[in-house]
Amino acid sequence: MKWALIYSPIICLQSEQETKTKENQIRTLEDEIAQKDEALVKLSKSKKDIDAQNQKTSDALQTEEDKVNHLNKMKTKLEHTLDEMEDSLEREKKVRGDVEKSKRKLEQDLKMTQEVVEDLERIKRELEEALKR
Repeated sequence: MKWALIYSPIICLQSEQETKTKENQIRTLEDEIAQKDEALVKLSKSKKDIDAQNQKTSDALQTEEDKVNHLNKMKTKLEHTLDEMEDSLEREKKVRGDVEKSKRKLEQDLKMTQEVVEDLERIKRELEEALKR
């Protein structure tokens, strides 16, 4: 019992110091928890903002992809139309070449026919003159 009476104030002082130390540790931990909660709230807000921005970016990307697909379809149609027009041009060139060839042949035939007519008229005059004599 003597022992308890002698050491009781020391034990009590140690207990108070331990209590204060524990209280300080608890306050420090509570402060850390509050800081972590604040950081968590900020991170949650940042995540929400980032998610919203990602959605906007995704929507914009989809819109641009739709535009690209539309433009590719238009390009394909225009290329097809161009091919058809080039084919048509080639056919027209061939027809024009054939027409020019036929024209030259007809002009040549006309020239030959005119020469024959002139020869026949000359022969006719000669025969008429011969008959008049």
